[in-house]
Amino acid sequence: MATVALDRKNSKKLTAALLRLGRVRGPVKDETGVVLGDLTSKSDPVLEYQNFTLPAKREFFPQCEAVAKFEGDNVREAADGDRAAVVFGIRPCDALALSHVERVFCDEKYADPYFRGRRDAALVISLACDKAGPSCFCTSAGGGPASAKGADILSSNIGTALLFDSVTAKGESFLKKNKGLFRKPTAAELTKREKQAADVSRRMKAVDTAAAVKSLAAGRPAAFWEGISETCLSCGACTFLCPTCHCFDLRDDIGTGARLRVHDACMFATFVTEASGHNPRARKGERMRQRVMHKFSYAPENYDTVFCVGCGRCVEACPSNIDIRETLAGVTE
Repeated sequence: MATVALDRKNSKKLTAALLRLGRVRGPVKDETGVVLGDLTSKSDPVLEYQNFTLPAKREFFPQCEAVAKFEGDNVREAADGDRAAVVFGIRPCDALALSHVERVFCDEKYADPYFRGRRDAALVISLACDKAGPSCFCTSAGGGPASAKGADILSSNIGTALLFDSVTAKGESFLKKNKGLFRKPTAAELTKREKQAADVSRRMKAVDTAAAVKSLAAGRPAAFWEGISETCLSCGACTFLCPTCHCFDLRDDIGTGARLRVHDACMFATFVTEASGHNPRARKGERMRQRVMHKFSYAPENYDTVFCVGCGRCVEACPSNIDIRETLAGVTE
C-alpha cells in the first residue's frame, strides 16, 4: 500500500479509530517521563520522546504473569489477562526486538501460547525516530531509525503530519478500513521523512558488530571477561531492560495459589545454580561471557542475526558504566 498521511490536528480521530479495536497502549506522560500506557479518547499520544525506559516486549512477555492456578489437587490454566488490541508508538528498535523474541517463542516446533496469543491479537504501530540518543547504535545492529521490521505499520512524525506505511496484511487492513482519515502525502513530506531518517543515522556511533561476531566465534580468554566484569554489580539491569532478553523462571506462590512465570537474568549470581548447590557460572566474568556470547555468537549461529537491537538501554542503566559498545570494540582488538 502507498504511504498515507494524517494531519497532526486530526490525531484524536486516529486515537478514536484505534480505540474501536480495543485496548490501546501508547506513549503517554507520567511523573517519571514518557511511558507506554493506556490511551483514552481524551488523550493524545506523546510523539516527541527518545524512548521508553522499559522495553515494549513487556506488553507481550510481562515481567510476572500467572500461568496456572491451583487449589489442593485442582490445577487449571490461568486466564490470559487483558490483552492490548493496539500497541502504538514504539520505536523501531523495540519492534525489531519483538521479531527476535518471536523467533524464540514461536518457532516451527514449539510456540509459547501466551506470547503468541498477545502478538497475534495486537496491531503494532512503530514510530520512526526523529533524533538519536547518545547510546543509540541501531544502525550497527540490523535496524535503523525508520526500520519497519517487527511492526504491522511504520509511522513517521514529520511535525505537521504523520506518515504511515503498512508492513503486514494486518496493518494494510487497518489503513484501508480507515482511509477516510488519511490523505496522500506531498513530495515535500516524503523528502522530509527520508532526510530525517538519514540525519538520525548519521548521528549514531558505528559499532563493528560483524567483526565482533567473527572474533567471538574464535573465543576469548577468561582473563578478558574477568577484566570487563570487574566493576559489574550483578544487578541485572542490563538484562531486565533489554528488549530481546527472554529468560524466565517458574515459581509457585502458595499464598495466592498461582504458578508464576517471572523474568530471570543471566547476570544474577544464582541464575544457573543447580539443585546440588553447584554453580557453573559462579564468577562474574563467566556470566558476562554468557550474556555477550548469547547475543553476538549463539544467536547468530541459531538465528542468523545478533540479538541486540542497539537501543542503548543497557548502556544508560548500568550503574558501573559498562558499555556494550566498548566491550564489542575490545573483542576485536
